[in-house]
Amino acid sequence: MISMPETVVLVIVATLGHLLAFAWLLAGKSAMSLCRCTIYQLPVSSRQLKRELMHSLYAPLPAVLLLICLATGAFNGTGPVSFMLSLLMAAVCAEIWHYFSHRALHTRPLLWIHREHHKSVLSSPFTAISFSLTEKLVFNLGILGILCAVDNFVSLNFYGIAGWYIGYLFINSYGHANFEIKSASFLNGMGRIFTSTTYHSMHHARYTGNYGMGTRILDRIFGTEWEDYENVFEQVTGQKKPMRRLKEYMGTSARVLSGHRPDQSKKSSDTAVNPGRLQRHVARRT
Repeated sequence: MISMPETVVLVIVATLGHLLAFAWLLAGKSAMSLCRCTIYQLPVSSRQLKRELMHSLYAPLPAVLLLICLATGAFNGTGPVSFMLSLLMAAVCAEIWHYFSHRALHTRPLLWIHREHHKSVLSSPFTAISFSLTEKLVFNLGILGILCAVDNFVSLNFYGIAGWYIGYLFINSYGHANFEIKSASFLNGMGRIFTSTTYHSMHHARYTGNYGMGTRILDRIFGTEWEDYENVFEQVTGQKKPMRRLKEYMGTSARVLSGHRPDQSKKSSDTAVNPGRLQRHVARRT
């Protein structure tokens, strides 16, 4: 039997993505001070917003899968230690699963799963919840599958896992908002490890690189971070100067650390579409 507190948490997980998307949209239209550091000074069409809203219908899926886990007796650990362990386990599993599954979805055989999300080369608040059903299943079943396997040996806590999901929804939402809320000093401290909205906006605009969800760690280990990320972040936050074009690089040596040149004509083995060609196509549309 699902308790009332569990029901409330499940409702929050199911609806928070949409609530945050509308909140960021309203904040941007109201020109709130929080939204002053625009990353890409380009318009988002109403057609894009409608498409994203239509494909956001799958956003409650994590709550449904969590409900199934509860109904089958999973995640019944109790106490603060179990809560913190579960929160940490969820964060680590999600970061690792997201990075490797994300890179896999950029390969030719699996691109069809990820294509819907990447139709938004200029991200909006609704891009954060616009995914194909298959991609939502890949992301959430991967994370919950690992956690369910761990739960067979160490009893995990539902509220710790749901707490991670709530935190993820906040991070994912502002990570697609196209304005930077972090200060210019961010890179001097926590920004050495954690990502920013600028970080993921560059991934959408350039189609490749910067695959990490919450941290830069795996991108740095595997050489998939854009070298000019910190320069772009400084321009947006320090100089308050947004990027004017999707295909705009800070310095002639800008590249993903693995050696991928942004203007190369040969398709990278890590992507299914040449990023320069994709950006020229989008530029004509916008």
